[in-house]
Amino acid sequence: MKIKLIPLNVFVNLPLLFSASSLLLPFISFEALSASEPSDLFELPLEDLLDIEVLSPSQTVKKIGQAPNIITSITAKQIASMGARTLSDVLKMVPGVQVLTRRNGQDMVWIRGIPTGRNSKVMLLIDGVPQREGLIGGWSSDEQTQINNIERIEVIRGPGSALYGGDAYSGMISIFTKHKVPQYNTVTAGIASFDKQWLNFEAGKEVGQSKLIVSGRWQQSEGYAQQYDRAGLDSTHNNNVKAKSLSGTFLSGNWQLGANFDDFTTEYPHYSSAQYKSQRYEILSAYLKHVFNFDKLTIENQLYTYQVTRTFERTIKDLDASINFYSDSDLDSDSNGLRSQWSYAFNSQQHTVFGLIYQQRNVSQYHETISLKNGIAVNEIESRVLKNGDSSPASHNRAVYIQHESLWMANQLGVTLGARVDDYPEFDTEISPRVALTYQSNQDWSGKVILGTAFRPPTFLQQYEIRNDNNVSGNPALTPEQIETIEAEWVYHFSTNNNLAIRGFRSQLSDFIQSIDGKPYENSEAQLAVPGYEIEWNKKYQTTWSFFNRISTSFNYTRVNSDQASLAKNTLNWLVFAEDTQFSFYFGLNYLGRRNESDTYHSAVKVAQLAEQDNKRSYWTLDSHLSYRPHLESPWLLTLSAKNVLNKQHYNPTLAPDSYYDVRKEPRSLDLSLSYQFK
Repeated sequence: MKIKLIPLNVFVNLPLLFSASSLLLPFISFEALSASEPSDLFELPLEDLLDIEVLSPSQTVKKIGQAPNIITSITAKQIASMGARTLSDVLKMVPGVQVLTRRNGQDMVWIRGIPTGRNSKVMLLIDGVPQREGLIGGWSSDEQTQINNIERIEVIRGPGSALYGGDAYSGMISIFTKHKVPQYNTVTAGIASFDKQWLNFEAGKEVGQSKLIVSGRWQQSEGYAQQYDRAGLDSTHNNNVKAKSLSGTFLSGNWQLGANFDDFTTEYPHYSSAQYKSQRYEILSAYLKHVFNFDKLTIENQLYTYQVTRTFERTIKDLDASINFYSDSDLDSDSNGLRSQWSYAFNSQQHTVFGLIYQQRNVSQYHETISLKNGIAVNEIESRVLKNGDSSPASHNRAVYIQHESLWMANQLGVTLGARVDDYPEFDTEISPRVALTYQSNQDWSGKVILGTAFRPPTFLQQYEIRNDNNVSGNPALTPEQIETIEAEWVYHFSTNNNLAIRGFRSQLSDFIQSIDGKPYENSEAQLAVPGYEIEWNKKYQTTWSFFNRISTSFNYTRVNSDQASLAKNTLNWLVFAEDTQFSFYFGLNYLGRRNESDTYHSAVKVAQLAEQDNKRSYWTLDSHLSYRPHLESPWLLTLSAKNVLNKQHYNPTLAPDSYYDVRKEPRSLDLSLSYQFK
C-alpha cells in the first residue's frame, strides 16, 4: 500500500487564520581548550553548565537553570559518542526514564513510574510537530525514528500540558533536527551482528540566504531469535527490521520548510512458529514555519501534518504448510495542526508568551479483516472503530495558552505563571495551570519548585473500537486522565567540573483509563500517588595521559515508589566518556531493579517451567563505543560498538503489560562502521 500524502495546500482549509529550574547537568562536557589549542573533531560542545540553553519548557530560549521544568538536554555529539543506534539507546540513560523492550516497532518509554503501553502518555515532538498516531495514540522510540539527523534532544520529566496540551501527560521528548549546513558531507556504511547492514548520509548546501539540509538512512537486519511465543512454546521467529528514512529542511530568511519520511517494517515476533505477522509503518511529518521578528515582539506561525499508514498481514499454516488462517489490517490516520505564538519581552526581566492552537485528528481507514479461517474463505471484520455510525472518526481541539516569566532580586529569583485551556467537543474544557519558582543564589547552587497539572484524552481506539470477540471494546463516555505533580530540584557545584543534583517529585493520578478482565474501557475511581527522587552527579577531568586525556563521568539513580505492574522501582546509570585527538571511547552501564509483579503475569503461558520462571528480577546491561580517526584532517572515521556486552538475556513484558509472554532482550552484538567526509 502506498502512503497517502496530503498536499501542503490542504492547510488553507483549516478553520483558523494562519496569522492570528534549576541547573540540570548534561550527559557529558569536557574541559574547554584554550584559544591557542587546535579544535578537536571528537570534542563535544563545551558550554558553561549554567549557560546551556533550552527551548521546550518555555517555548522561548532560556538558560537551563531558569527553565520551569526538570529537563535533560542531549546533543548530536553526545549521541554519536554513545554509539546510539536508536532513540531508545539514548532515553534509557536519562534519569527517571525506563525503556521496556517490546520489539514490534514500539518500545515503551515510562517516565517517573507512569506506565504507558503505546507511549500515549509521553509527547514526542520533532521540530514542533506532534508524533502521535491518531487511532492508537502511539509513537516509537526504536528503529522507526531516524537518529542521525538529530541536533538536540530535550527530555522533560513531569507534566507539560500547560504549553503542549493533553499529549504531554507524564513528560515530553522534543527532538530538534539539524538546521545548519554541515561543514562536510558525510556517508557512513556499517555492518553488525544478526546480518545487519546500514547506510547513512548527511549533506547540505548554502546559497545566499537560503540553506538546504538533507539526510537519509537505509538499514536492514535479519534480527535475533525470539525463542518463545506468547504461550511459552518454541518460536523460530526473528526480530527482523527494515527501515528507510529521508529528511530535508529548507530555510530562507524567516521561512522554514521541513519534512521527515520514515518507512519501517518488522516481523511481529510473539507468535508460534506456524504463525507469521509482518507490519509496516509509513510516516510523513512535515511543517511550514514563519517567524516575524520585531523590536520586542516575536510572532511564530507553524503549519504541520503528521500522517501514518500502517499495514499488517497474519498467516497460520497447517502441518502440510498450507495456509489455514489469513487476516490483514489497514490503518490510515493523520493529524493536521496550526500554531500561532506571540512572544513579547517587556524588558530583560519580564516576558510573556501567548499562543493559539488548532488541531484535527482523523482516521480515514481502520479494519482488521479475516479472509481465511480453518482453510475456508470468509469475510469477517475482527476489529474496527465506529463513532456515531461513522467508521472514519474525526475530532479536533482548540487551545489557548499564556505564560508570564519574571526575574527578581538581581535576576536570582525566577517566577513562571502559566496555563493552557483546551476545548474538545467530546469532553469538558480542560485547564492546565503551572507555577514554577527558580532561584540561583550564585555560581555554586540553584533550586527549583514546580507545581503543575496535566491531562491525557482517551484515544479513538479506547473510545470507539468494536471487536467481534467483545474483548476490550471502546467506551464513548470516557473522560481524560488527570495528573497533578509537585517537583523540586537542588543543584550544587563543588567546582566548575564537579556537580551534584538532587530532585524529588510526587504525582497524583486520577481518572486513569483501564480495562478489567477484557471488559470495555472505563475511568477508574481510584487515585494513585507516585512519589520518588533522583540523584545525579557529574565530574570532568583533564589528565596528562597520552591517550584519553579528557574524561567525563556521569552517574544517576532514580527511585520510584509505586507498585505498578512491571515497573522497576530502582534504576541506575553510569556513563563514562574519554577522548583525545584520535580516539573517543564510551561505556554506559544501565541497571534496572526488580520489576513489580502483576496479577496476570504469565497467565497465558502453557509451559509450566516457563510459567513459574522469574523473569522480573533485576539486571545490568553494558554498552560501549570506540571511535578512531587517523588524524585531525582525515576524512575517515572508524567506529566499533558493542551492545549488551554482558549478554544479559532478561525478558521484558509486552502488552497491557503482561498479557503476552515476555519479550527477549537483544543478545550481545557488535557494530562496525566507516564514515567518509567530503566537500
